[in-house]
Amino acid sequence: MKIYTEIKQNIFPKGSSIALGVFDGVHLGHTEIINNAIKYAKEKGLTSAVATFSNHPHTEITGQAPALLTTFEERAKLIEKLGVDAIFALEFDSKLRHMSAQDYFTKVLIDCLNSKFISIGYDHKFGFNQEGNPDKLKEWGKKVGIIIHVTPPINIHDEPVSSTRIRKNLSAGQVKSASKLLGRYYSISGKVTQGLKRGTELGFPTANLMPLSGLVIPGAGVYAGWVTLMESEVARPHLPCVINIGHCPTFKEETSELKVEAHIMDFPYRELYNEQVKLEFVERLRNEEKFSSKEELIKQIKKDCEMGRKILSN
Repeated sequence: MKIYTEIKQNIFPKGSSIALGVFDGVHLGHTEIINNAIKYAKEKGLTSAVATFSNHPHTEITGQAPALLTTFEERAKLIEKLGVDAIFALEFDSKLRHMSAQDYFTKVLIDCLNSKFISIGYDHKFGFNQEGNPDKLKEWGKKVGIIIHVTPPINIHDEPVSSTRIRKNLSAGQVKSASKLLGRYYSISGKVTQGLKRGTELGFPTANLMPLSGLVIPGAGVYAGWVTLMESEVARPHLPCVINIGHCPTFKEETSELKVEAHIMDFPYRELYNEQVKLEFVERLRNEEKFSSKEELIKQIKKDCEMGRKILSN
């Protein structure tokens, strides 16, 4: 899969079938939009491509993007897995912000991408002041012979799947619900940093994660999940773990800074400092609690591990 980052004339000479959107999270709704473009491309012998942005448009429009579900690199990998031939990813800057919807349609979708088929979501908007919408795209597409396919919402529990809904679920610690909307476990990645070794003192050493900035961190609590050591030649992926997110309320050094740490179960202890790891959240076990003693905390961690093993074994 090739990634294009500049507007040039006729990037896809034989024509393209485009999925258009930001696609943060590449959730089930996004997957449907992209698959529609891939299907048409295969039927007509076109290049299948996703037209998106390398940054979130709100970064330029409001000065602050929402907490993201995926980095651009993660988005690209997820999109590639779907079988797309190419990604066209512009940086959303002031010039693009002030480009009219009509100009974007003509200069980018036609002149640059040579679009023959465009797949969008039911609520897609684009162009200056979001003046572009599915109805206008259909109107313009009809004049130049481009098919516009509008994908209806995918509803789960009578509500449309959306990135906003997933963010709300994660912030509330509802990782299981978020996974159903994503079609996979929610994950965060980062480097292991040195902590205070409280877990080691308690008999449950943890990998303290420094998550990539700007991503959604699930709400404070304890979770069952999987950890993958991205750079290790020894460890296998998807090791069972119990993940704690919180402020360490049992100890004197309780901090306002949210900490993310994972105890890898049934794994020979070794220091993982500076290793890149990925945590996948399967199910929430409990809220974060303040315990009256270390002994009480140890008892609870043992229960957490037992419950985590049971959940992950299923």
